[in-house]
Order: sequence, then C-alpha cells, then structure tokens
Amino acid sequence: MIRKILEFAQFSQSQFEPIKSFYLQDTLNPEIWTDFEIEEELREDLLTISKDYLDTVSLEGIEIKDIILTGSLTNYNWSKYSDFDLHIIVDFNEINDNYELVERMFDFSKKNWNSQHEIIIKGYDVEIAAQDIKDMEEAMSSGRMGGIFSLMNNKWIKKPSKSNFVPDEELIRQKASTFMHEIKEIEAELENESSELEEISKRISKVWKKIKDGRKAELEKEGEYSLENLVFKLLRRNGYIQRIIDVKRQAYDKRYK
Repeated sequence: MIRKILEFAQFSQSQFEPIKSFYLQDTLNPEIWTDFEIEEELREDLLTISKDYLDTVSLEGIEIKDIILTGSLTNYNWSKYSDFDLHIIVDFNEINDNYELVERMFDFSKKNWNSQHEIIIKGYDVEIAAQDIKDMEEAMSSGRMGGIFSLMNNKWIKKPSKSNFVPDEELIRQKASTFMHEIKEIEAELENESSELEEISKRISKVWKKIKDGRKAELEKEGEYSLENLVFKLLRRNGYIQRIIDVKRQAYDKRYK
C-alpha cells in the first residue's frame, strides 16, 4: 500500500485525467449520428479516404468484403480522444496462406499511410487498418468489438447498446501507475552512460509485452471495458505508450554511437 502511495506521488493529476473519458455518454456522438443514421456526406468522405488507401496497397483480384466504422465513435464511450476507426475487411487467406505475413504487410501499410497523412474530420483523426473477416466475426461475437457500422452498405452490422458500466478509477490508477513507474525507471537507466543497452531493450520489451498481452487476453474475455484495455488506453492517452516506443528506439540507436 505504501509503495502504491509513493508511486502515485510521482505523477501529476493530469496524467490520470484521461480516466474521465472512460465514462459513458448518454447518446452516440451527435456530430456523426442522428437516430443511429450517419450523415451521408461524412459516409462518402470516409469511403473515399478508404478507397484512396486501398489504391496504395496491391490487392488486384482480392474482394473487399466491407469497409466498416468501429471503435468509440460507434459506441457510447466516445470522447475527445476518439478517432474515426476505419477497417477494410478482407479475407487474409485469399491473399496468401501465410496469415502472419499478410498481417505484417497490412500493419506496415497502415503505419505508412497513417504516418504520411493527418486527416481530421469533425475534430477527430482518421485511422485506417485492414482486418481479416474471420477476426472481425470473432471479435464481434466475443464482445471485443462494440458497435460496427458498414459504410459500404450504410447499415449497422452490430448496433451498440448502452451498459451500466462505471470505470473503477482507483484500480485503473493503481495498475497504470505500476507500468508508469517502471517506464520512468527504464528511461532513467537509459540516461546512465554505463547502463547495459541490451538489458534495457529486453526490459522495455518485457513491459510492452505485458501491457499488450494483458490487453489482448482481457479484451477476448471481458470486452472493451476490461481493466487491462482501459489501462492501455490511459497509457496511450497520457503519452506512456509513446515513451515505450521512444525508449526502444533510443536504446537500439545508442548501440551504434
């Protein structure tokens, strides 16, 4: 308990402010939805952006199953941190039998596209990714994905319903502060010229794996409001996920100086 209090003392209140964004709204975002119907001009814009992205990926002969909008802007947990989460739905097996290879290809193309473009509509960033159709179906049935809206067909695939969820602020703080404390310790180690860079790389990779694996496991069991997912979102929104990425890069680069 004393350790937890000391950990909290190291962080400013503003670093935990994103927790407030986890409370549910009374309605879907009124800038986007009217009685569960999307503004037509917005739908067309999102489809155009998705198709422009597809032009950068070599997918000749591959059927696009759907282009969907998902994430918090199709649910009641939207906030200032939300973005337009566009998913291009394809069957990975139609591209190549090596699922992981296709997954890595799309991951690279997503990062490349999102790094080259800064598209903001109605105050929200537009993020694009490809998703395997079987993964979407499994995520939908398991609750890992909440609301899902088909932009191609202009209809809900999975209409959101509001729950009675209330975030446990103290538990989220405790869990997140443990990771934040460890990340700060590793950053301090990196500043020490006598530190072993390979060990730092291993340590930060272990922290990152723990965060990602915990989130994935809890998403599959308890859905988007699971503790581990909310901790991940907090760490992303307060900048600590980016700090992990920065430490990994700096530790690698320092080996060759």
